[in-house]
Amino acid sequence: MMTKLTRVRVLFAGSPHVAVPTLQALVDANSELVGVLTQPAQPVGRKRVLTATPVEDCARKNDIPVFTPRSSAEVLDAVKQCVPDAVIVVAYGRLLDQDCLDAVPEGWWNIHFSLLPRWRGAAPVPHAIRNGDSETGLTLFRIDSGLDTGDIAMTRSHRIDADDTTGTLLAKLAERAPEMALELVSKLASHEVELAPQSGEASYAPKPDPDSGAMGWSATGHKVYGQFRSVTPEPGAYGLRDDTGDRVKILAMHAEKTDQLLAPGAIMDSPGGVLVGTGTYPLVVDVVQPAGKKPMEAKDWLRGLAPGVGFHA
Repeated sequence: MMTKLTRVRVLFAGSPHVAVPTLQALVDANSELVGVLTQPAQPVGRKRVLTATPVEDCARKNDIPVFTPRSSAEVLDAVKQCVPDAVIVVAYGRLLDQDCLDAVPEGWWNIHFSLLPRWRGAAPVPHAIRNGDSETGLTLFRIDSGLDTGDIAMTRSHRIDADDTTGTLLAKLAERAPEMALELVSKLASHEVELAPQSGEASYAPKPDPDSGAMGWSATGHKVYGQFRSVTPEPGAYGLRDDTGDRVKILAMHAEKTDQLLAPGAIMDSPGGVLVGTGTYPLVVDVVQPAGKKPMEAKDWLRGLAPGVGFHA
């Protein structure tokens, strides 16, 4: 008979904002957090200011030891220092070798932002949106040597709303992840975790290329809007002016029923906003950021354009 763990020593691994709610929930639940693994500080912005991850900021505010390993050997060293029973991972951003996996008796557990095996990889949410999925969710699985291939402990489904962007959908999923982490800790303590192998056809979600934000206005309005939603806020949507070739960031856009017909990339003012043509119906652009300028209302930007200027289709 297995001895129940009265307290589970948890090491947390994560880096971006979406991982913070789970870390904070573990803190608030008085979990025995023995440390945090996160990515090293990176230069940010035009001035390249060295900036810690949001997870590191959260950990330090809560007086939790922080480790920022740059190699598998350093990850293993941190694990040996912390001596965790289990590691909970949310968007850590580093692949783990077998030595690291073997060093934790109750395993490494990842909360992945999709319903596996659909959208394995670094960017499941933008791929789900761009491919027109109506549903996604969260999967908590035990990490093995494959890419998001481990056995599943629990899942939670989540509807994708018609106007969800990658940013809004990630935020919604991030708020649901803590409940899964806390349930896992409880089940690990009593050895009640039940695992099931992944089933179904796998699909893959590599990190989007920076150029994936270049809007392809010749596609259908549905696909163009899906592209915009998938790359917002990162890496960001943009159109190229057909007179100067300058990049114009598209910061806000929405779909709206209209009988107006426009050629792909053509721009026109309307009572409802600035219309941009696609391969079918036009879309409404609300906020833009021209090259070298601050964000502005699309109508204000349009007033400064010469007649007939549009985007490369």
